[in-house]
Amino acid sequence: MKTKSIRIPKDMMAAIELVEKEEKIEESTAMRKLMRIGFETYIGNLYKQGKVTLREASRLLKLSQIETMNLFLDAGIKGNLDASDVLISLERFVSK
Repeated sequence: MKTKSIRIPKDMMAAIELVEKEEKIEESTAMRKLMRIGFETYIGNLYKQGKVTLREASRLLKLSQIETMNLFLDAGIKGNLDASDVLISLERFVSK
């Protein structure tokens, strides 16, 4: 693990302290937890916008595709394919 020094605004420190208190964890653990949640949200938004595939999102998050899809579904992020995408894929599959 790498150590970094950053400036943290007061409102973010309050959030870290809240997580520390609620979950009875150390400050550094609370910070890592909040950073992970933010990263998952960021990747979820990229997926929702179609900027990354499920496979790419899974690789970035270091999760299986099923775990990633479940994470996104829990966050209210549905797949970024529509019916026409599925039909095109099926047509390619059948024609081979």
